Amino acid sequence: MSCLDATFTLTPRSPVYFNSPRNQALLVCYGADFSYTSPTDLSSLYASDRFFFEAAFASDPNLDYTQWANRSKARFLASYISLPNYAAAHKQLALIFGFDVLWSANPGRVLVYSNAGLLQDQQLVYGDNQFLLEFDSLDSTVYLQFIHAGGYWFFRGISGYVV
Repeated sequence: MSCLDATFTLTPRSPVYFNSPRNQALLVCYGADFSYTSPTDLSSLYASDRFFFEAAFASDPNLDYTQWANRSKARFLASYISLPNYAAAHKQLALIFGFDVLWSANPGRVLVYSNAGLLQDQQLVYGDNQFLLEFDSLDSTVYLQFIHAGGYWFFRGISGYVV
């Protein structure tokens, strides 16, 4: 059995993939949290290569975050993925997102938005979480925002697979 190698992987310590001007991806953080104790202190987060989001600063899950006025007040991650070099070959993009939840008593919640609207309301459970989004075309740039909507969770990264 063989595994497909990721076309790109974006993490907090490696947030940029640039193969050419027509083959790139970027991860941007707008407001992760940290505290003074492990595993949420700045050194631990840097060493474990992840962003932390605390429940006290969660956004209202009932707002429309396609509106910049709402999104600008939220803590969120954004990704920009532009792979038009692959579009001529009629390829698809599969994105796998990695999260983990700090405590079993307090699950996490992430709202995944594109500029067109809410794509997914993802519930996170204690331990490691992965979920998948698929895009049928690479003709246009993919803009995604991950809005912190509840819980204590860590963002580990995004892996993109062109298939």
